[in-house]
Parts: sequence; structure tokens; C-alpha cells
Amino acid sequence: MKELFSRLISDESGITAVEYALMAAAAAAAVGVAGSAFYTKLQTAFENIDLTGNGGGTGNI
Repeated sequence: MKELFSRLISDESGITAVEYALMAAAAAAAVGVAGSAFYTKLQTAFENIDLTGNGGGTGNI
């Protein structure tokens, strides 16, 4: 039994997969945050466009 625990503790083959999963989760979170910030700025930019301003084509002949 002691030999089994010693072997399991020294076996690090599964740790790499866990590290890659954590890095992938962190990257996905970063993309989500950046995408949300980009969407908010883009939405604000389109809301600030003045589509009802002067120069609508009347009286410019």
C-alpha cells in the first residue's frame, strides 16, 4: 500500500493536462472580458452617431 501511494505521488503525468486546462480557461476568460469591453465601446460609438442632424437633403439645391 505504501508503495502504491509513493508511486501515485511521484507520478506527474496528469499534471500537464490540468495545467493546459487551466491555461485554456484563463485564455477563454480573457477573450470574454475583452470581447465584452469591445462590444460596449462599439455600442456606445454607434449610439453617438448623429443620424438626425442637418444636411438631410432638403433645401440644398
